[in-house]
Amino acid sequence: MTAVDSFANESVIVTKICVDNCPIYELPNVFTPNGDNINDLFIPLPYKFVKDIDIKIYDRWGLLMFETTDPGIFWNGTSKDTKLPCSDGVYYYVCTVNEIRLEGIVPRTLKGFIQLIKQNPNPNN
Repeated sequence: MTAVDSFANESVIVTKICVDNCPIYELPNVFTPNGDNINDLFIPLPYKFVKDIDIKIYDRWGLLMFETTDPGIFWNGTSKDTKLPCSDGVYYYVCTVNEIRLEGIVPRTLKGFIQLIKQNPNPNN
């Protein structure tokens, strides 16, 4: 590989090329843990180059509802303390994503909201 400047001067040939990977980790903003086997778990969209995470999910009063270091998350919408289903509503998360980069593990913080909806999958019941 070489580089050429605006005066057509070409650099020396370089054979070593280092290209950083492109870590991807995105979280949805809604899930429906209602037992219909569709979108029942809060999980990330397909991701890559992630070592691990540290996510904490809080209710509107700031109570910790769920936490994990598993990048797959797999939250089923229950409270970590009571093991009971959480109510419909908006939850807040803070997630540190430890991305695998050329320089090593690099943390990135994500913050956002999740809408939890438990509509009945069969309205006749």
